[in-house]
Parts: sequence; structure tokens; C-alpha cells
Amino acid sequence: MLALRHPRHLRESVPLSLEDLACVILFAFFAMQGAIPFIAPAQSLEMTGSVPTTLTTVGGIASQALANLLILILLLRRPRLLLHQITQLPWLLLPALLAILALASAAWSLDPLLTLRRSLPFALAGLFGFWFATRYSLPRQLAIVRFAMLALSIATIAIVLLDPALGLDHSPGHAGDWQGVFTQKNACGRMMVLATVTLLCSPARNLLRPGRLATLGLFFFVLLMSGSRGAWMIEAAVLVLFILLGVARHSGQRLRLVLAAAIPIAAIAIGTVAILDFRHLAPLLGREPTLTGRTAIWTQVALFIAQRPWFGYGYDAFWRGMQGPSFQVAAAVHFVVAHAHNGFLEIALELGAVGFALFALSWFRGCLALWPLWQRGSIYRIAWPLAVLILIVLYDLDENTLLIYNGLFWILYVSALVNIEHAREPALGKLRAERGARRMGDLHHTAAHTPREILESSPKPAPYVVTPVQELP
Repeated sequence: MLALRHPRHLRESVPLSLEDLACVILFAFFAMQGAIPFIAPAQSLEMTGSVPTTLTTVGGIASQALANLLILILLLRRPRLLLHQITQLPWLLLPALLAILALASAAWSLDPLLTLRRSLPFALAGLFGFWFATRYSLPRQLAIVRFAMLALSIATIAIVLLDPALGLDHSPGHAGDWQGVFTQKNACGRMMVLATVTLLCSPARNLLRPGRLATLGLFFFVLLMSGSRGAWMIEAAVLVLFILLGVARHSGQRLRLVLAAAIPIAAIAIGTVAILDFRHLAPLLGREPTLTGRTAIWTQVALFIAQRPWFGYGYDAFWRGMQGPSFQVAAAVHFVVAHAHNGFLEIALELGAVGFALFALSWFRGCLALWPLWQRGSIYRIAWPLAVLILIVLYDLDENTLLIYNGLFWILYVSALVNIEHAREPALGKLRAERGARRMGDLHHTAAHTPREILESSPKPAPYVVTPVQELP
């Protein structure tokens, strides 16, 4: 597999400090969505199939409070760094406004206290993603996230072997699939895809080391055992992406321009064909045409979005089981629904068209800001943030991964936008300088030569020949 080289001065092999280990713990916590077995409430109950108790409720609140406290400690250790970067990156106002809108939605929420209680950790997690990207170099970020994924994959194998009743997914039709320390097999598959991305973004010379190859094999093994067909397809898309990035890295500017135009067109064409002919493609992919009832959920969700189109029902306030409007959705689809099973519909449902517009603008802004780097061939700087942007779109087609107050992808999304802005400015300056040099090409860079060199390089006039005058007879 093609990996991407980083500059030598950006090292990732430095031993982990206490601050780094704190970040590893936080990433592992958010990757599991706080699903500590027998402690965290809703998430771990989904794993264990048990009813809520006082221990799970108190344990879930305490674990989330400790995670938030750890984030605050990290932020307060370097407040000047955070404040300085906030003033230097004005385009990060878009995701900041999305978090502010989530907080403000308590004013019109179906459950104001619930919205306020969960939007505060959501905004704090976004600040952590901002701090993380400003605190560490890009290779160091990858090393920290990869270490967290390695710990989770090892823990998954351990829990499957030691406690199969907890580590295996027992939902109908999925007996034997691994969920490990995650809430379900699909969550396990998603995180293993992300884990492989952290390795594929590593320097090529590092990926070929025996330890890295063994780690990559471990991630692929857990991904395979998860049995998540959706994660398998996304992993195939990720591998194709990195092959294209490897080709672009060794190509000239013209071929990169062709790839930049061809890849979105091909993706749109494939997506259109898949949507129009999904009824026939679904059995080949091991999926039902209704995507296990998701299409019925989407129909009901669209009806409720139309009733509150601008600002939605409040952050994390719509899905309340058998209470409120979510009961009508459950009655229509004949089972209790926990979310819209589509991240884009979920944003519109909770925060309305305003929230969706903020997300869409920030996402497209991130993609456009990568353009100068793509033109210059700085593929190593593009790989990680581009992969995060693409994974969020792919995952949110049939799940909700972004608007989760204790989820990992909101943190990664904010950090990816920060990484893009950090890398964009130097590349944009160099690109403008190169364009200016090309415009001055007709002058042969005369300003860089001495007057003598200019005279010597100037075209010589034809020699003046004196024709003798004939005398008149």
C-alpha cells in the first residue's frame, strides 16, 4: 500500500509524555463513546443488554465529568496557545458557530435541560480538537491517535476471548461478529477503518517496519472479525483513495489537475448509479434494500424536519424513546429509534437548515483550502485531513457520527480543519510566488541580472556596413 512521506523534521517517534497519554485516554474514551462496560449508561447497556441501574447512571455521569475535567486541564495548561490560534484562524468561526448554535438551541429545545447538559460537552470536545491540532505537529497527532486505536484493538481481542458474552454482537443475524469494547460491530468496524488510515498516512519508510506492518495486520484482522459490511466497503474506498494520493504524489501538476476533476465526477457517477439501482446492488453487498429499516426512518425524519426547518428541535433533544415526536417515528417503523441513521438528516433535525449550512460551509471550505497544497504536490499534508473529511461523509450516509457530544469524529473534524488552515497559508504564499514568476517569464528575470549580463544577453544589432560612394564621372 502506498504511504506518504513527511518532512524529516516532523518526527512522530518521540516517547509519549504525560500530556500525550492524557490525549490517548481521551481519544480512547471518545472512540468508545464513553461505553465503559457496566458503568456508562446508554452505550454500555447496548453492549451488555442489561437494564439501567444507579451504578450505570452515576458511573456514566462520573466518567463523562472526568473526561471533561481532563480536557479543561489540558486547555488551561496552554491558554495563550489557544487564544493566539483562535485569532489567527478566522475560518474556524464556522465550526465554532455550529457549537454555539448547539448551546443556543436550549432556548427552543424540546428538552432544554438535556440540550444544555449535552451541548456543553459537545462544545468542549470541539475546543479539545482545536487545541490538539495547534499543540502537536501532524505526524505527532497521527502517532497519538494510532496509539489509542492500537490499545482499543488489543482490548477488543482480549474482551472477545475472556468474555464472549460481552465482546460478541448478539443481534439477530450477526452472531459471532465482534463488537469488542465498542457499542456494536459497526462502531468497531468504523474505528478500525480509522486506525488503518492513521498508518497509511505515516511515512513510507516507517510503514515498512515490521512493527508497523504487524499493527496494520492487527487492524485489518479486527475489522474483518467485526463483520461490518459497511466498514468493509469504506475500507475499500480508503485504499483506493490512498492509491490515488500515491499516484498524485509522483505526478506532475497537469495529471493532478486531471485527477482533481476526475475523482469527484467518478464519485458522483458511482453514487448516482448506486442510489438508482440500489435494489439490485444491495443483495450483492449483503444488505437489505431498506438498509435494515433506515429508509423508513429517513422518510419519517424528513416529515419532522419540514415542521421545524430553520432551527430544528434542539441539540440531542428529539430522540427521547417513547416520548414526544420520536414516539411517532417508532410507531411508524415499528421499533424504537435512537437517531436518524443519517448524519446530515440528524443535523437538520436537531439544528435545522442553519446548522446544516454551517456544517456544509465548513466542510466545503476545508476541501477548497486543500487546493493550493494539491497543486503543489504536498500530498503528505493533504492525506490525513482529507481522509477525515471523506470518512465523515461516508459514515454519515447511514449513521450519525458528527453531532455526538461524546463521539470522536467531531473532535477529528475540528482538528482536521485546523490542520488544513495551518498548512494552507505557506502553500498559498509559495503558489502565488510561482504564478508571479511565470507571469514574468517573458522578462527572463532581468531583475536578477547585473547590467553587464543584461547587455551581453541582449540581441546584438546587425553590423553597420559603410558602402563606398562612387565618384561621379
